Amino acid sequence: MSYGLRSYKSSRANTASREDLLILLYEGAIRFLEKSLQAHTAGTLSEHKMMLQRAMAIISELQNTLDFEKGGDLAMQLFDLYNYMLDRLTKANINRDMSAISEVIEHLNVLLDGWRQAVAQVKRQGGMAALVANGGSASTDPVDTVTASKPVAPRPQQKAPGALPRLSRPQVL
Repeated sequence: MSYGLRSYKSSRANTASREDLLILLYEGAIRFLEKSLQAHTAGTLSEHKMMLQRAMAIISELQNTLDFEKGGDLAMQLFDLYNYMLDRLTKANINRDMSAISEVIEHLNVLLDGWRQAVAQVKRQGGMAALVANGGSASTDPVDTVTASKPVAPRPQQKAPGALPRLSRPQVL
């Protein structure tokens, strides 16, 4: 990657709003998972594992930054879904199950579409000032700004055999 392109991408991430950064993270996770599948098909196992680890790091970060006080049930649903995705990707890594990676890509695409629509709706309504004027929240947290439309995370039809039990709600300090 050229220096100019690398500088542009770094600048884009450093100057993005929280909502735009959320979208960039989803796009990055999807891109890394697609590269992981391509590397597996090409037989480059080290590249496959590196791209899978990068995607898992992004999903972990999305999970760790959830605000349960502002996000409520939506944040808990996202926490559970991210946990499910990480479990599927871990099993994909161990068992070389590429269908699990494809499944996670599908879930991330659904979430990405939902967040794009929610962010566009907030921007159409005049951003945060319009939300406050209409009785919405003054928070700039993306989860909090879209609770009126509540994009619902896709839930897996059934848990995989041996899936981890549901975790309790993390403690908020």
